[in-house]
Amino acid sequence: MSTLSPEQLAALKPHVVNLRDGKVADRGGGAGLTTTADDVRAIFAEHLPRFAAAHGPGPVPLVIYAHGGLVDKDAGLRIAQDQVAWWQQNGAYPIHFVWETGLAGSIWDALKDWVTGGRRGWLDEARDRVLELAARFGQGQAVWEQMKNDAAAASADDGGARLFAAELGRYCTAQPGRLSVHAVGHSAGSIFHAHFIPAALASGVPEFATVSLLAPAVRTDLFKDTLQPEVGRGIKSLAMFTMNQELEREDNCVGLYGKSLLYLVRASFEPEEPAPILGLQESVRSDAGLAGFFGAPGTGARAEVVWSLATGGGRNGCLATTHGGFDNDVATMDSVARRVLGTDTITSYPARRAAPQLWPSPAEVRTAALPALRPGSRRRALCIGIDEYPGADRLYGCVADAAAWRAQLETAGFEVRTLLNGEATRQNILLAILGLVSTSMPGDVLAVQYAGHGTYVDDLDQDEQEAGNAEQLKDEALCPVDFREGRLVIDDDLAKIWEVLPEGVSLTAFFDSCHSGDAQRRIQPLSAPALAGLRQTAGEHGRRARFVVLDQQTTERYRALRGNQRTSGARARAREVLFSACRPTEVAYETGGRGDFSSAAVPLVGQGIGQLTNEQFHARVMAAFAQQPRQNPELHSAELLRRRTFLAPVPGIIPSVPAAGTDSQAAGTDGPQATETDSQQAGTAGVLPGTGLAAAAGPAGARPERTGTDPARQRALVAFLRAAADLLDS
Repeated sequence: MSTLSPEQLAALKPHVVNLRDGKVADRGGGAGLTTTADDVRAIFAEHLPRFAAAHGPGPVPLVIYAHGGLVDKDAGLRIAQDQVAWWQQNGAYPIHFVWETGLAGSIWDALKDWVTGGRRGWLDEARDRVLELAARFGQGQAVWEQMKNDAAAASADDGGARLFAAELGRYCTAQPGRLSVHAVGHSAGSIFHAHFIPAALASGVPEFATVSLLAPAVRTDLFKDTLQPEVGRGIKSLAMFTMNQELEREDNCVGLYGKSLLYLVRASFEPEEPAPILGLQESVRSDAGLAGFFGAPGTGARAEVVWSLATGGGRNGCLATTHGGFDNDVATMDSVARRVLGTDTITSYPARRAAPQLWPSPAEVRTAALPALRPGSRRRALCIGIDEYPGADRLYGCVADAAAWRAQLETAGFEVRTLLNGEATRQNILLAILGLVSTSMPGDVLAVQYAGHGTYVDDLDQDEQEAGNAEQLKDEALCPVDFREGRLVIDDDLAKIWEVLPEGVSLTAFFDSCHSGDAQRRIQPLSAPALAGLRQTAGEHGRRARFVVLDQQTTERYRALRGNQRTSGARARAREVLFSACRPTEVAYETGGRGDFSSAAVPLVGQGIGQLTNEQFHARVMAAFAQQPRQNPELHSAELLRRRTFLAPVPGIIPSVPAAGTDSQAAGTDGPQATETDSQQAGTAGVLPGTGLAAAAGPAGARPERTGTDPARQRALVAFLRAAADLLDS
């Protein structure tokens, strides 16, 4: 329901083109204003000529405004309500494209399970990274892509913006010199204009006298393809108003992500990471072509950039300090108006509107302090098994493997969550692993088990080449149940999650598949006998390979989803331990309805916990394969971790869990499950579990609870204890 009155909506109708999915929104959408093709024609047949006649004889400025992607239809209409009368007072005729984006709500939906309730143990500097990954692995990228598709569709042959452009072109041809045409785009509105402006020029609009981009969220490559070539031709003057790097980093999204929306877009919403976004100062300055193209006002550059805070006023003022604040910043809007009108004498933008509430209120974002801590170690695991792949990809022993691992781990005191068959989509797998990692605290022990197909896929970011693997440009990948849609879990995805593993947390993975994605191994072609074995058919209880060769269609879908991704460089020191089912030149098999690796490893888990080192456990698994050497399980970890105790807390770290009564229940189902119980604690008072090291104790050997933890001191303590533990291990 619209917050505007029927009278206000009626007054806006000659100035609004409402779009839905790129088309004119000619049916109700809940906010009380629709647009038909006849409404668009009426703008040029009735409303604009009437205004021009009253404001002649010179060219009348036509200002075409596209709002940002955060706002919904009602907020877009309120922006129009705040601007239309002001533009009219300045002698300009405004048109507002209201394109029903509502990205703020979609971002909140994607992240709400990660910012409310039960998110414990994050170090401050890791919080933003966890949210970036949650947005990337969740629905954030899909929502952003749909918004970009809507922006492009609006200027396609049958789009609502193309209809407007055609009518505008006809008017300009019939009334030469009667209008000067201007475009203003805020945030994702720059994406809209990257498609609309070329379409309008192709439809007969002679030129855009000014183009003003406010905190533009458009990719630099799209800008360079569509708008930059028109500067000096179809675009007479182009200016960008955006925040400097410091202010971008001081902004926030969703009340928790500690940087601006443009940083979230760069890290989470585009196919590659980091993506080059025009409104980010560092993206402009790192691109030689753009750095030379944009210059400060008065420098003679082809286009001008005004970095907020710019206090000079005139046509170059900008005092916006939030991404959403540009369209209600008086200095910015006055600067845009002076450029449009070609004069410094204007009616100033009324400072009466507060920025719209894009994100939930603070009451909705429960960012609780760190909970009280007490001795103990949480043990949590995720078990994944997929049999029900479509068609010939079907397997028969993976769900049974997951059940066996779950039973063994629960016996050892782990709280276990499972993802089986249709539950095990790429999104669910990555979010579940991220949830396991992001809710952990120093002293916790985590396990991740996967049974299913593995494969290798084109290395789009060339990280394998950078690691010295120029001869084999492939990434290892796990195959979720939806992998034929191109939705693979590659080693780089897992590496991003491992990098946010908190200090002092032990994580061990068991992958019963081929090409198990450790982000460290070289990819080598399978041997001829192994490939021949893959072509053999097997019954339900016979021998089957847990490996697929991707067909062209799956590979193309994968490339379309991923784009030309780039990694940010070499990983920091790895803290995870991986047991994989076979060498990269071998095939992982299942026999008789169970995975060969799982059948050998699961019975040894109980013997190994707290008793064996990781390399000793691996040796026992290898011994179980002595009679069937067709696959050789591998241990992948830093050398130091090979000598660590199997499935035990990191030595030297004081374990901690939320004290009784604290809220550790996660919201939602796609995010992490954070239901801890006191019964999963390990160790005894005065001893660090799994280490034999004495723990600091208070009177009578009791350690006092801590209710007010200084994060900086906690990080320093964790770093010190970890360094001490590493020294002891070495």
